[in-house]
Amino acid sequence: MGIWKALKLEMETHRLVALVGAGGKNSTLYALAREGAEAGRRVVVTTTTHMMPHPALPLTDAMEALPALLERHPVVTLGRFLRPDKLSEAGQPARCLAWADLVLVEADGARLRPLKAPADHEPVIPAGASAVVALAGLDCLGGTVGEICHRPQRVCALLGVGAEHALTPADVAAVLSSPLGGRKGVTEAMAFRCLLNKADTPEREARGREIQDLLARRGILSAVWHYTEKERGGVCLF
Repeated sequence: MGIWKALKLEMETHRLVALVGAGGKNSTLYALAREGAEAGRRVVVTTTTHMMPHPALPLTDAMEALPALLERHPVVTLGRFLRPDKLSEAGQPARCLAWADLVLVEADGARLRPLKAPADHEPVIPAGASAVVALAGLDCLGGTVGEICHRPQRVCALLGVGAEHALTPADVAAVLSSPLGGRKGVTEAMAFRCLLNKADTPEREARGREIQDLLARRGILSAVWHYTEKERGGVCLF
């Protein structure tokens, strides 16, 4: 099963997808882009925060260059280097829909941690987003908030626990579903999905299914997922 189908998203309807949270945004961004290209769509990947550029994809910092690039390449990155190692935004993602069939946006940062709660300025969900996918890495389970989470003080406040609290499936479901967590900034007009990533052992998969059930009780669709070691980061996908 592909990632679009697992998340119950439709390329015709959910043309501007923002990824938030932690634990696999880059891998998911490029997996969505790869499937989009294989389905014959023209795809732009971009960011409203910061992201690592894919070494095999064409890159432009000028939105006006997109039409010509998309004629030659199925997937194009839009961004500009405001710092040496990562791309930053280069215009409003919704404008890309004039030329692209799909626009995929990294809209949050987590510094490689598997779970987070956003700061006041996060996430940066672009105007016109039709879907938001909140991610969490299942490798957070059993770890303490202070050791595992990005912005641990925010997670502590959301859950009402201390930094030494060991994370449970109920905690992950609470963080993802909260308007102070994974659902922050998501409007009623946006489809909301959760991706429970790193289900790469039977135990993690079982606990991911537990979180999936807890989210379903809140009316939230989610997918339990994992990437192979080679697929992590998405470099091998292009």
